[in-house]
Amino acid sequence: MIRFSLDDKAHFLPERYGELTARQLLAAAPHLSQDSVAARLAIVQAWCPKLKDKQLRRLTPDQLWDLVSLVGWVWKEELDASALPSFKHRGRVYLLPEANLTDAVLVEYAMATLFFHHFARPRQPQPRALDQLVATLCRPAAVGVDENDPRWDGQRRERYHGKIAEARALELTDLPLGHKVVALHHFLKAQRFVHRAYADLYKKPEPAGEGPAPKVGPVGDGTEVLEMLAELAERGTYGTYEQVAYTSLHTAFFNLAKQARRRREAERTQA
Repeated sequence: MIRFSLDDKAHFLPERYGELTARQLLAAAPHLSQDSVAARLAIVQAWCPKLKDKQLRRLTPDQLWDLVSLVGWVWKEELDASALPSFKHRGRVYLLPEANLTDAVLVEYAMATLFFHHFARPRQPQPRALDQLVATLCRPAAVGVDENDPRWDGQRRERYHGKIAEARALELTDLPLGHKVVALHHFLKAQRFVHRAYADLYKKPEPAGEGPAPKVGPVGDGTEVLEMLAELAERGTYGTYEQVAYTSLHTAFFNLAKQARRRREAERTQA
């Protein structure tokens, strides 16, 4: 634990994920997606509820930075999932997905994104959503996999099924917290990779030379990827809704990002 003093009173903060309690993880959840001074300060306040706002307002910028730096490990500590490629719970062995979700399909990423938003909802976090996220991404090994078969799709985990994942989420309520944290960290790391790799898909609309500024989209509620999936199905790009749902996440996002980039370039040319 990290000990620090403010106004002659001692306060304590965890210094690694292994020291987090379930309550502390839940309190931090709404702030995990992006590192910032505001996010760090929110976590400090959540983990040290006896800190008063007036105490924090008296801090100089340097003092405030020193304080929030105490929780910087939350974003910097790498939880290497290769150390936990699988885990056993209630007699069933679960496999974690590959790094950066290279073996994920669109529907499981869409559902994992939705569950993360429910888990990290600022005003009303839903602890059960973390179990749903883990059950979505961590699944038993697929039966009859032959990695030498040219038809093998690279998937070692069994095919994602929403109803089965929902039932397994109930079984995972008593999974050790450490396992859940590893799965959550694995997802967040992959999500950051996706946002960097397909940045064209996430760029805000550029303002036009004349006329009203482009509308800014609503704050994400976790359904954005599901909406992308539905739109692709309507276009018929990858076939039916079922076929789109089980298209490789990276195949779909690569093409969507390329289309977004070309559309933006065409708009610049016409401007």
